[in-house]
Amino acid sequence: MKNHEILFCKIGDLLKKHFPVELVEYDDGDHLVVGKTGIWIECDDSELTIGYGFAHTHHNPDYDNFNVAIENFFKLITIGKRITIYYKGNFQYKNKTENILSNGALEHQGTSMTWLYPFWKKTSTEIKIVEPLILESVILEEMEDIRNYVKRNFRQ
Repeated sequence: MKNHEILFCKIGDLLKKHFPVELVEYDDGDHLVVGKTGIWIECDDSELTIGYGFAHTHHNPDYDNFNVAIENFFKLITIGKRITIYYKGNFQYKNKTENILSNGALEHQGTSMTWLYPFWKKTSTEIKIVEPLILESVILEEMEDIRNYVKRNFRQ
């Protein structure tokens, strides 16, 4: 098993422990979704993919810094988010997700949109605030275990 696959299993164990009812496994366990939260993680032979809704990032162990990848994952589950939904008429065409940091500042998490939309219609927006999925203090020990694994087994 490759290091990124072992990391995926460690994250999967954390999710199974804290979200046993909400966690859904697809593709023989290689794709995990945390209920209807929009948070998901996937693993294949070459990389780890972490996503929130349609926005996602690919992390290849040969090229990417996995410290950043794992911190982004922890932010997804432990920090509140502000989601701005953009409409053209009644058609939702874009989502922007931002993390709400402890000082109230916003940190861009990702933006996703469709190519085909009725661009001629009036644009409107809707803002949703999503509470953290779990408090950092509840999973602190598991987070440190995963961080230490990343420090020992991935290039910096």
